[in-house]
Amino acid sequence: MKNVRLKKWMLICTGAAAVIEGLLAYNYYGHIEPFPYEDFYYNIINHVLRDLLLCLIGWGLYFRRSRIPDRIKRYFPVVVTGVMYLGIAFFMVNQLSLEAGLQTTVSVLAGLNNNIFLLLLTAMCYHKWPNSFMRFVYFVMYAFTALTMLFDAFYFWQTSMHVESVLFQNLNIYAVQGIFATMSMGMKLGIGAAVVVILLLFRVTPPERHKPNFAWSLLCAAIFFIGLNLTDRVLIAAGMFGIENLVGSYVEIENEKTRINYRNMLSVPMNVNFVSKALFDTDKIAGANHVEMRELTDKDKRVLAELGISVPKEKVEKIAAQYDIIVVLILESMHRDYINYYNPAIPENATPFLNSLVIRYPHMDKYYSSAVPTTQGLNATFRSHLIMDKDVPGKNTPSLFRSVQKAGMRGIFMNASSQYYSNELREYPDQFGMKEYYAKEYLEKRGYTGASGWGFHNNVMYEETLNLLEQGKHDRMLLVTKTLDMHQPYPYTGYTWNEMPEGVRDNPNATVRGVYWVDKTLENFFFQAEKRGLMDDRTLFIITSDHNPHSGGEYTKLVTNANDKMSIAPIPLIFVSTNLKPLDSLRNHEYCSQIDLAPTLLYLLGLDIPNEFMGRNLLQPTSVPYALGYFGGKAYYWSDERHFVDQMDKPVPDTEYEDALSNYIIHYYGLWHQF
Repeated sequence: MKNVRLKKWMLICTGAAAVIEGLLAYNYYGHIEPFPYEDFYYNIINHVLRDLLLCLIGWGLYFRRSRIPDRIKRYFPVVVTGVMYLGIAFFMVNQLSLEAGLQTTVSVLAGLNNNIFLLLLTAMCYHKWPNSFMRFVYFVMYAFTALTMLFDAFYFWQTSMHVESVLFQNLNIYAVQGIFATMSMGMKLGIGAAVVVILLLFRVTPPERHKPNFAWSLLCAAIFFIGLNLTDRVLIAAGMFGIENLVGSYVEIENEKTRINYRNMLSVPMNVNFVSKALFDTDKIAGANHVEMRELTDKDKRVLAELGISVPKEKVEKIAAQYDIIVVLILESMHRDYINYYNPAIPENATPFLNSLVIRYPHMDKYYSSAVPTTQGLNATFRSHLIMDKDVPGKNTPSLFRSVQKAGMRGIFMNASSQYYSNELREYPDQFGMKEYYAKEYLEKRGYTGASGWGFHNNVMYEETLNLLEQGKHDRMLLVTKTLDMHQPYPYTGYTWNEMPEGVRDNPNATVRGVYWVDKTLENFFFQAEKRGLMDDRTLFIITSDHNPHSGGEYTKLVTNANDKMSIAPIPLIFVSTNLKPLDSLRNHEYCSQIDLAPTLLYLLGLDIPNEFMGRNLLQPTSVPYALGYFGGKAYYWSDERHFVDQMDKPVPDTEYEDALSNYIIHYYGLWHQF
């Protein structure tokens, strides 16, 4: 009788779920013509299966309800971390816009198990051997797991990624000071309070006479661990198989690949990820241990030609030097769509000057980062290469600075941050080749004050840029000024509330006030440059960025196009001069990226472009303009014909385009290691 009743309730629940999910699906798809029956039925089945799974979990908890209070009390620290993970997971699902179907639900359940697994084992050991040492080990594991999850959640909020190796490569006291300097006192107190609460929630019960069966508990934990992760993998593979063989749409296949990566992020154990990224560089492409001399085949060259990549590169005829002075103003973490001209989500009165520059002067609308973060982005800009590798001795590598200095020009790089940040005082001149390197310490000696934890603000950087130009007015030079005020997570603004216009000051996003400060300081810079007679026909100013923002935080609210907020994304590139004739052949609608800037500038200066540069001269016509980027073992490609992300360490590439592009990048990377 009980079995009949149970089956009856299961049928009722299944029918009710099917009706509700059917109505919801019809509400979503009903307005589409022609009606997408396959998607409609898939959506219903997916969500009904999710509902049944959640009902099954609920029934299991109800069936064992008498044991729940005891288990919560006995394993309270594990419960705390589990609740923390669920909160973070729901935030991730919302942030990544994942559909909450069966696959996502199973990924969350697998992630819940994976994130508490080591702590659960430690708790079981404590209850088996309840002594002071095991209590200490239990506390350490709990504190590390919980605090790691808290840090990872903050990192994800800013980057839409779990902690990466690159964080630890750039982690030092100056980075920590910079982050804390941009936080309000309320934020700091909030973080401190969260840490204290987490530590105070560590509660353990006194030893019990009747201990749980240790071997049976271990077996159950192992079965859950294997079962959940295996189910997660099987569902992901089955979903991909169904889309490839039933739907067949290229767009849907690519979208599903992205969703798989997002679901994998849900199941990652954050504490294990944190340790692995701290101890090991997990980029399987970059690094001396991964160098491989890979020759390009005829097939590779044919496919690359379809992508617009010429091997060997086309010869560029030299011209007479068009400029004597080039000034490159590099903004920090500035997305193209932080300018109102490109994005109405930015108030018009936040970037009026930048709007006017884009309208009046030559620019590139589809100029992409080639690498992230700062040092990698500067490497692409100065050396026209995708992969920054500190294992390569830099003194023999070709670069923009080395080329101009060889021609008798001055090469100057001025940075807002400390020269000790990531050992830039030694690394940058060695890798990039500038003979004159100035940083925060130089500016302090010059009498400037008011630096934040990150470094000096834009107004100081631009004032000293003008001074250097005045002092070297009769010199031929390449002067690069790198600012910091848009650094995430919280951009700086030098204006008070009353000094900012309505719509900017009351905008909920601090980034809007940051770009207003950027706009106003740039306006003042060019006003002063013209007033001091520094703008002439032989001087070219360029406004760009070191890289796009990390894809998290306010960035995801202000930039809504999914393709424009990936790890590699568009950044500004604007050319300003009283002499624009040399830039007549610039085609602003074409795709391009940071690796293309150095070849273009060398062409304008009448200098040879090194064969080792990967980029192209933007003033030379090409049949297939493209943008190329690299981050975390993935290559990013854009053109008018296609866009794809190439996971370069895949044993079997998905397409011949991905195969050829991987071979091309690894080929040039291998050549770089021969210097």
